Amino acid sequence: MKVKLPFFESTYDGMFVPQLSETIGRLISEIERAFSKIRIDDRIIIGGGTAILKHLSTTATWDPGNLIAAAQTSTTVTLTGAALGDEVTCSFSLDLQLLQLTGYVSSANTVTVILQNGTAGPIDLASGTLRVSVWQH
Repeated sequence: MKVKLPFFESTYDGMFVPQLSETIGRLISEIERAFSKIRIDDRIIIGGGTAILKHLSTTATWDPGNLIAAAQTSTTVTLTGAALGDEVTCSFSLDLQLLQLTGYVSSANTVTVILQNGTAGPIDLASGTLRVSVWQH
């Protein structure tokens, strides 16, 4: 007997169903095993590592302008709750063209973002969206 399964273009005989069932069973076991290593309550702990107590994030429009070789520019972003020593990640909505983007909490509620040109020539980025995230442990 051939069975038509939704989302499949062809039909499969009865031999396929046990194989599919076994594959789905293994997949469910792997998902359960992976999620057993994540604990979520008032914090997140992944694989027994350091607890993440809070994640803060915001965006701002930024036009870093033209950066000549070896130059850098910076901007500050207000992120309520950010504290000295917090872990910071930054991203920009445009191709950075080998520029290096870094950030750090420079004072309470303020993240300083630095864009550095380590190339041999000038790079002029257009205005884009800067995302700043802080992870508190």
